[in-house]
Amino acid sequence: MHSYVVVTGRPGVGKTTLFWKVVRKLMDEGVVVKGFYCPEVRGQQGYRIGFKIVLLDGSGEAWLARREGCNGPRVGRYYTCPEAETIASRVLGELGKADLIAIDEIGPMELRLAGVRRTIYRVLDSGKPGLFVVHERLSDPYILARLKPSGVWFHVTIENRDVLPEKVYEAVKQAVARSKGVGELSL
Repeated sequence: MHSYVVVTGRPGVGKTTLFWKVVRKLMDEGVVVKGFYCPEVRGQQGYRIGFKIVLLDGSGEAWLARREGCNGPRVGRYYTCPEAETIASRVLGELGKADLIAIDEIGPMELRLAGVRRTIYRVLDSGKPGLFVVHERLSDPYILARLKPSGVWFHVTIENRDVLPEKVYEAVKQAVARSKGVGELSL
C-alpha cells in the first residue's frame, strides 16, 4: 500500500498548482494537513529574487534562499538562508496533529540546508501519509529509498496537468484513509 503520493515534472508545468488544488480540497473536507511550501519571490522589476519557506497553516515563514542577503551554501544564483531550518523543523512538532504531511518542494535548494534535509528525512521516517512535490532530477538516495517503494508517482506534463489533480486527490485520500485504518475516507 502507498503511503506517499509524489508529484514531479519539469519546472513551470503546474506541479505547485496541482499541489494547492489537492491540499485545499482536503483541508476543505476536514483533513488536517501540515507541512510547508517554497514559493518564489519576485522583485519590483518582475525578476526572481529568491524563495521563501512558508508553513501551510500560515503560522511561520522565512527566506529559504536569496540572490543576496543570506550566507548559507549557494545553489545556482541563490544563497540559502539558515533561518529556513527553524521554520521547516516546526513541521516535526505538528506530526501528531496531522492526518497528512504536504511539502512543495523537495529539491536541491531545500536539501542544501542540513536542517531542512533532516526535517524531510524525519517526516519520511514518521510513517505519516505524505503528498510531496519533488524536483524532477531528485537524486538523494535516502529520500528515494523511502519514496520509491512506498509511493505512487505522478509525472505532470502540459498534456495531463488538467486531469491529474483529481487522480492525485484520490490517491492522497486513500493514503490518509489507510493510515486511519479505514477503507474509504468519508469526509
